[in-house]
Amino acid sequence: MKSNYEALGKHIRLVDYRNSEEVTSTVLGISIDKEFMPSVANVIGTDLSRYKLISKGLFACNPMHVGRDERLPIALYENEEPAIVSPAYFMFEIIDRTILNEEYLMMWFRRPEFDRECWFMTDGSVRGGITWDDLCRIQLPVPPYERQLDVVESYRAITRRIAMKKEINDNLAA
Repeated sequence: MKSNYEALGKHIRLVDYRNSEEVTSTVLGISIDKEFMPSVANVIGTDLSRYKLISKGLFACNPMHVGRDERLPIALYENEEPAIVSPAYFMFEIIDRTILNEEYLMMWFRRPEFDRECWFMTDGSVRGGITWDDLCRIQLPVPPYERQLDVVESYRAITRRIAMKKEINDNLAA
């Protein structure tokens, strides 16, 4: 069954783009629901040129709280306008987007099984962090690219239907 599973590290690489030109002052964090959110950090007087500059299609990951939250805060940046994230975050990209689709990968990151595996790999520190090497060792299925697109489209259809049903229910309750 796991014959088409491959190490994540075969498909991703770290990137380190800094806000050295001070392109933006929009600081984002990542929620445990795997979405970018406005940062709650006090950055008054902070040198934002040291922060990592994230742009569309890149992933960011906060490796420090997996043990505490039992989830790996990780998200795909989909906005057109760049933002910045903590210098402590891992920021990475897919090496070959003709082999692995970014939305398919993000769907895999949302699976509870992925979080359980990350939690199992934590380093045992007080915060329970995960290393880049451990993240790269995680196995995931990599079906043919066309199949990944089918899975992504099915997921989108289901989430649209769920949102529509919720809206209908909210209207009925009102």
